[in-house]
Amino acid sequence: MLKRILMLATAAAYLSCGSSREADIARAFEGFRGNYVLSVDKRTFMLRVHDRGGKVAAEYRIAYGLNPDRLTKLHAGDNRTPEGTYRIAEMLSMDAHPASAAYGKLLAMNRVYFRARDGHYKYGRPEVDLGDNAYGPRFFLLDYPLERDRERYNAALARGGVPRSRGGYAPIGHGIAIHGNNDDASIGHLSTSGCVRMYNRDIVELEKYLMIGTPVIIYGD
Repeated sequence: MLKRILMLATAAAYLSCGSSREADIARAFEGFRGNYVLSVDKRTFMLRVHDRGGKVAAEYRIAYGLNPDRLTKLHAGDNRTPEGTYRIAEMLSMDAHPASAAYGKLLAMNRVYFRARDGHYKYGRPEVDLGDNAYGPRFFLLDYPLERDRERYNAALARGGVPRSRGGYAPIGHGIAIHGNNDDASIGHLSTSGCVRMYNRDIVELEKYLMIGTPVIIYGD
């Protein structure tokens, strides 16, 4: 009897969560002229593309912030991925015209060499540099931080919940994006500095569903 009660409670919780997320997606479409909304599920390491009919048009495996507490992002350097609804603010591509800003900016970013000694390493190998081409063929910037993020940061700052950094306090951070990778083994794991990381073939495919302003709903663990 107890087992059956627990099973029913779990099913009810699942249905409730599903209904809540359907409502979130419906709200995200309000005032948005595009045909697709994204959701990121930290618990299952999945990014899903939702159409206006409520169907999942595509889904992809991801990686996200390597901080084991899996909480929402608070400040720069906490290796967390933010939670809530954001929007695509910029789209960079290695397949854009070579004279374009979308190509030139990502090219410069991919030329940066990330070192293990600075906390950027291959998944499961903390002694191996992450290296260059860390962003892969696409980089879709989110509009983090929003006002709610700033309010949470300021509240934490007031209660002493933000660590000191270089004589001051760690800033709120920026530059959170959905992008490709140079470390396929990291996908499906806690392995980034806060961004959502995808297989390169998947991030290229994802582009066809996106436009500037596309809502991205990130759910916690």
